Amino acid sequence: TSSCCPSSPLVPLQAPRAGERPRCVSWQSLGTESRWTPSGCARVGGGTFHSTCSCTHFSTFAILMEIHPGVESFALTVVTHVGLSVSLVCLLLAIVTFLLCRSLWSFSVALHLQLSICLFA
Repeated sequence: TSSCCPSSPLVPLQAPRAGERPRCVSWQSLGTESRWTPSGCARVGGGTFHSTCSCTHFSTFAILMEIHPGVESFALTVVTHVGLSVSLVCLLLAIVTFLLCRSLWSFSVALHLQLSICLFA
């Protein structure tokens, strides 16, 4: 497949460290999920301080530094789910408090209530 979108060299903010390698990726949205994907993009040139990517489609592009292949950690997944659950419970308690404490009602409390509802949604 020929590339449709040659790009100018991109300059990283800092030099790569030992074991890091640049990966050309594009943003992919599928339904409700979005992620960076190397599909359709390849690094076609560059050196230590720049990279040239070529992609077969139009999208949002980036160069990510891959230290090692991604490995999902069970402990990190558990901490993420527990932290998210605790945060949502606390946010719900804040919303209930703002709604029930009418004696504290002010413009500032109304703004905080609306912000809390937006964060919870």
